Amino acid sequence: MINSNKTVYVFLFLALTALLSACNDDDGQLNQANVQNTVAMQCLEFQSQCQFDVADGHVDVLFDVNKIVAEHAFNISVNYRGVNNIKAVNGYMEGVDMFMGKIPLFLEPHIGLDDITINEVTSSKAQALENEKPIGEAQKQIYRGELLVGSCSAGQMTWKIWLTLTTADDQSNTIMLTVVSYRQ
Repeated sequence: MINSNKTVYVFLFLALTALLSACNDDDGQLNQANVQNTVAMQCLEFQSQCQFDVADGHVDVLFDVNKIVAEHAFNISVNYRGVNNIKAVNGYMEGVDMFMGKIPLFLEPHIGLDDITINEVTSSKAQALENEKPIGEAQKQIYRGELLVGSCSAGQMTWKIWLTLTTADDQSNTIMLTVVSYRQ
């Protein structure tokens, strides 16, 4: 009886040791790698255009990656500086080299400095804060969203991004740019 209890305890000890060693902090290493791969918002190397002049303002379209890799999420930032109050930024992506459908862009307003740590706010809160600014004064408004492009058979693919900025008085400005994505 003592030997069988001893065997059970040894077995439980080994099982517990195996479970605890399987629960090591490898995820911490992955998270640290992700933080190191995160870059400030920037233009992509093969982006057709980063800056656009629109009526009464200027728009920068920036990304948080050095290059777009298919099936890996990345963020887009649409930064407006001008006298208008932007109430919405809508858009979509579509393949140039191969039709892969239209990928809708869901961009939300952000308030703060132009860096990746900006906290998200609701549209109504952003609208309320923007309404407090004096009329005619240049202001900066940022819209951000997360994107993901599909992989195709080619090693790289060109995408068109269509963005429409709508002002508080329902005036629309549409801009288009191209970017390149790569397979893993």
